[in-house]
Amino acid sequence: MAETETKASVNPSVHQPNRSEMDWESTSAAQSLKRMQANSRVKYIVIIVPAEACPACQKLAGTYQKDQVPKLPLEMCSHPLGCRAYYMPYLDDIYP
Repeated sequence: MAETETKASVNPSVHQPNRSEMDWESTSAAQSLKRMQANSRVKYIVIIVPAEACPACQKLAGTYQKDQVPKLPLEMCSHPLGCRAYYMPYLDDIYP
């Protein structure tokens, strides 16, 4: 990544709202989670966390029961580009 791209992406003057400032239910992460929870073929929900994610998000990596999944983006995330974690379904049945 070019140095100018890095500086622009961590510009402190650019305001990024946290979850308390926005309606979590309308986020793409919330919509994805709801679809996975409603899908009977999804047995668990896995939180995938890339290596460059912040320490708080790294602690979330793992497999969760469908009703015990933490909300993303993580409010305590300290990554300059925002939360890097995302949901992935763990399918119980892959064929119809």
